[in-house]
Amino acid sequence: MNPVLPITPLATPPESLPLRRPAANLFSRRAARLQTLAAGHAMADFLLFSAELAKAQQTCFDALCEQVVNTTASLRHILARLQQQLADKLSPDVHSALICLLEMSDHELQAHADELRQNVYGQNVALVACLPILGAAMQVQASINARQTDLPPLANETDTCPACHGLPVASVLRRGESGHAVRYACCSLCASEWHITRVKCVGCGNAKKLQYRSIAASDAEFAAPNPKDPHGYRGVQELECCDECHGALKMISLERDANAEAFADDLASLTLDLLGGDAGYGRIGFNPYFLPGRE
Repeated sequence: MNPVLPITPLATPPESLPLRRPAANLFSRRAARLQTLAAGHAMADFLLFSAELAKAQQTCFDALCEQVVNTTASLRHILARLQQQLADKLSPDVHSALICLLEMSDHELQAHADELRQNVYGQNVALVACLPILGAAMQVQASINARQTDLPPLANETDTCPACHGLPVASVLRRGESGHAVRYACCSLCASEWHITRVKCVGCGNAKKLQYRSIAASDAEFAAPNPKDPHGYRGVQELECCDECHGALKMISLERDANAEAFADDLASLTLDLLGGDAGYGRIGFNPYFLPGRE
C-alpha cells in the first residue's frame, strides 16, 4: 500500500491575487507605453505630453516613497513638485490655473480633489486647464498610500477600488495560473487592481446584455477561427458596453500585448469612447489624464 503523501498548497500566483498593489515603477512603465503608442498616432502630441507627466509623477513618487512612511504625503506638496518639474512644458493657461489652485486654502484644494475623485469637475472654468495635473498629484498620493498600507480583504466584487474607493479607469486581462484570462478593474487613482468576473458590467453587475467593440482598419483581413485560440481575433483595446445601464468601460488585454497599460491604452483609444458615446453608452469611470469638456 502506497503511503499518502501530504499535499503542500501552492502560494497564490501574483497574476491571480484578488487585489494587486500598484507596482513601484507604475508611472515609468506608463510613460514608456505612451511614447510607444504616440508613434504615428493622430493625438501624438497629447500622448507625448502625458508621457512627460507620467515621468514627472515617477520622479515625485520615488522621492516621496523614501521620505514618507506610514503617513500621507501632502497633496499641495505633490502638486507643487509636479508644477516645478513640468514648468517648461505647461502652457500659460495651465500654469496660471495651477498658481490659482496652489493659492487656495487646504480646505478648498481638498474640496476640488474630492470632486475630481468622483469625476465631477467643470464648475470653476478657470481651473479646468490644470485639473489633469491635480489628478496626477492625487494619483501619486494614492499610489504611495496603497503601497505603504495594508490592503483590505476582497470579500465581494465592487464597482470602486477596495483600497482607496476610486472609480475604475479600465479593466485589464491577465493570464492566470490556469492559463485562462483573469480580469481586474484598475483604479483611476492608486492603480490598484481588484478581481472582477470576466464577463460582467463593472457598473451594474449585468452579465447578459453586453457588447464588445474594437477598432480595425477598413481593409483589415481577419484570420479564420482557431479552436485553440478562440479569442485570437480580439483587440488589445476593447470597449465593453452594457445594454442594461448603458455604461461602458475599456478592457485592455495584456494577453494580446504584454506591454499594454490601462491608462496609456485608454488614452490611445479615445476614438472608441466617441463611437460608444454616439451609440448611447457613457463611460463608467474616468482617466485623470483626459477630462472631456462639459456643457
